[in-house]
Amino acid sequence: MKNDGFLFSREIASLIIPKEKVVTVAPDWTLERALRVLMRRGYASVPVINDNGEVEGLISKTNILDFMMSKGDFNFHMLPHHRVYEAMNKNHSGIMANSIFSFAFEVLIDRPYIPIIDVKNKFIGILPRRVLMQKVTEYFQQEFWQAMQADSHPETKREARESDSILPRR
Repeated sequence: MKNDGFLFSREIASLIIPKEKVVTVAPDWTLERALRVLMRRGYASVPVINDNGEVEGLISKTNILDFMMSKGDFNFHMLPHHRVYEAMNKNHSGIMANSIFSFAFEVLIDRPYIPIIDVKNKFIGILPRRVLMQKVTEYFQQEFWQAMQADSHPETKREARESDSILPRR
């Protein structure tokens, strides 16, 4: 099994979950509707996509709660009177599909996912942190097994036996 290149310099395009498989909300949706989507789907947050297909931000259960608490009192009956754009986090722009793995890895350190955009700033999908972590794990497992195979050469085995004889037996 040959490791064909350094993982961190590869593009992320093949790791993207396409927009057709991603739950999103619109900025003009009510907070009630957005919260229902988050609760039904079991997501902590989802991308907010406008009518032009552009990422405007992310909305989360925490954003909604914080917004409603900032109004002085969390009242569920007020959720239909407020819009997603009022409560969403606007500091979550996307990265491009041709971004390299190391850049995406750095961006995803504190986020569960990042929106992926094209050159026209259109939403094309997401890259979850979980997917990157799986790839990192696979990469290092492969590196480990390659190192173990390299260590199985006769001269290495002899050195290992000699070092074993130095160590006390249990």
